[in-house]
Amino acid sequence: MKKIYYLFLLLMLNASCNKLELKPLDKLSEADTWSDTNLIRLYVNSTYNVLQHGFQQDLLAAACDEGFNIHGYGNFQVVQRGELTADNVSGLSAKINYFNFAYTNIRNINIFFSKIDGAPGEAAFKNGVKSEMRFLRAYLYANLVWRYGSVPLIQNVFDLHDNFKVQMSSYEDCVKFIVAELDNAAQTLPADQPDGTKGEASANACKALKSRVLLYAASLQNNPSHDNTKWQAAAEAALALLNSGYQLNPDYQSTFTTDNKEIIFARYFSQANNTNFNLEQGRNGSDGWGSQNPSQNLVNAYEMAATGLQPYTQQADGSLVLNPSSGYDATHPYAGRDPRFDASILHDGSLWAGRVTESFHGGKDSPETNSGFNASLTSYYYKKFLMENIPPSGSTVKPTNPWIFFRYAEILLNYAEAKFELGDEATAKQYLNVVRSRASVHMPAVNDTGEKLRARIQNERRIELAFEEHRFFDIRRWKIAEATENQPLWGMNIQKASDGSKTYTMSKVIERKFLAMQYLMPFPRAEVDKSQGSIVQNKGY
Repeated sequence: MKKIYYLFLLLMLNASCNKLELKPLDKLSEADTWSDTNLIRLYVNSTYNVLQHGFQQDLLAAACDEGFNIHGYGNFQVVQRGELTADNVSGLSAKINYFNFAYTNIRNINIFFSKIDGAPGEAAFKNGVKSEMRFLRAYLYANLVWRYGSVPLIQNVFDLHDNFKVQMSSYEDCVKFIVAELDNAAQTLPADQPDGTKGEASANACKALKSRVLLYAASLQNNPSHDNTKWQAAAEAALALLNSGYQLNPDYQSTFTTDNKEIIFARYFSQANNTNFNLEQGRNGSDGWGSQNPSQNLVNAYEMAATGLQPYTQQADGSLVLNPSSGYDATHPYAGRDPRFDASILHDGSLWAGRVTESFHGGKDSPETNSGFNASLTSYYYKKFLMENIPPSGSTVKPTNPWIFFRYAEILLNYAEAKFELGDEATAKQYLNVVRSRASVHMPAVNDTGEKLRARIQNERRIELAFEEHRFFDIRRWKIAEATENQPLWGMNIQKASDGSKTYTMSKVIERKFLAMQYLMPFPRAEVDKSQGSIVQNKGY
């Protein structure tokens, strides 16, 4: 009798449990999210975190020839030394190991698309959030193809019992998908978002991402036959933004510390929602942390203001020969340089936060200070992006300047490069010189032709867009990384004599190596193994 009673009780409990619809107590339920337009808006807002900004400790400058990170944030020295493999890539920052980061967020966006049509809300609301999510998904796929080339294009949501096997899509098909998504989104979004929502996607943000995607797709890495139709598409994409109301900010340095008319799309911050600016502010010691160090390689690229020539000419073996026509004085290496140099980099003698920078050996900002824990090994510190009037530590006031993803100067340079590759050198020089003629810059006009003009266009991007996370991709799409990355990373050794005079000698910071396979990143080996052969590892890994 007891057995029958217990069996009956279990059956009743099971039936009761089947009727219960318990909601999680620690988070919003799925049912709540897709039945409330305010919660849908929050879901979309949270998805903007896919936009990895550069006010962090893993700036991509330290994964190429722009800089060095003495604390190894992001583990980027693995890339600089040419040691990246399918086995160790998972230990790197998501700036390099982008695969899992991207597909986790793509799945969340795909969930949105599977739910939004059945959710409440006016058509205008739904169309708007759909377009924002198309932009964000296109951004993720763009960053995937820039790193890996061919990747799986996934637009559906996998359920527990689905076949998880996916197929690789070609680079070309991925680009077509990205461009179609951006074109679709741009039709619904406003040209620019109003002040209160400037960090949200806009039609012009879609056009700016499209410009970069098509420029990369037309470049040598992805267009070895130099198909001019691809360059024409890149030119047209940039042209679509040239008369959209943007303009170069007169002061180059304040472009990155203020909101201004050069910005097409950026991530905005507030005192309540700030980054803590993990990009260390200022110099060593009481003035801040200096673990991220610009390289001498980059410093050498800044031209002389009077002549428009670089201080050194690089030989075929990578060695540097002083260019006497440049006007460079090796005893005063920082005098008379392109104004963007002083606007971007703190060097020995720079005035910052009320005192002169001392990166000579034994100075306040040298490796000898505080046992060198946060002192630059190159003798240079970041200045670009940083707010001089806000103390780097101990202040309750935090910087709130935006991180810029797309700005007008990039579009001008995109157009100049595309027109050059199409054979229109006159237009290429015209737009290149627009960037160089910014009010605070006023660099001499470029008049070169042929391969020299291509080199000038590439160097202009290197200078104008320094530390903005372009260089890592530029040297790969141009297929020049085997030249630029197979050189040591250099710093400047500065000795100060008793009479106050100084000597400057370039010194090696780290040996670097680049192999041809590293033009693309490796897929994590675990992901390749799990894919049952559907994800094909990039060649060489």
